[in-house]
Amino acid sequence: MQDEALELPSRPAYEQVPLPPPTAKKGFFGAKPAPGPSPEMTGLSEQLNGIAARLRVQEERFNEMRKKMLFIEQNMLANHKKALAELKISNEEIDELRHKIVDVEDRVITIIKELRLTARKGDVDVLKRYIELWDPVKFVTAEHAEKIAREILEELAPHQNI
Repeated sequence: MQDEALELPSRPAYEQVPLPPPTAKKGFFGAKPAPGPSPEMTGLSEQLNGIAARLRVQEERFNEMRKKMLFIEQNMLANHKKALAELKISNEEIDELRHKIVDVEDRVITIIKELRLTARKGDVDVLKRYIELWDPVKFVTAEHAEKIAREILEELAPHQNI
């Protein structure tokens, strides 16, 4: 990674820092030929070009990182909204289940109250013994009693002269 930072791409000529044009100096005795750029200026120019190239690479990396961070933030916001929506739905379902549980508890309590009002096995056994003792099958209905009374009266009527 460090080697990549040290190796700079070659830059086109139009991006390099221009050197000042050589100018001829006029001296006292005539024109002197313009000297070429000094070796210090050439080295400094190359260093500036290298620093500028590195700076451009770093700016590109920074811009890419900024784009990635923006993308990540957008995804996080979308996921957060989605999670909030799912949480809201889950809370609504939980509330609905609580209401259903309360309804079931109310019905169970009602059933328990009704079961307390029903006869116990011992009560049914007592009733069974009374019924067997009385034998209501042998009881006479009102119609049957009237019929028996008429028959008796008819039998007694010829014997009595009323």
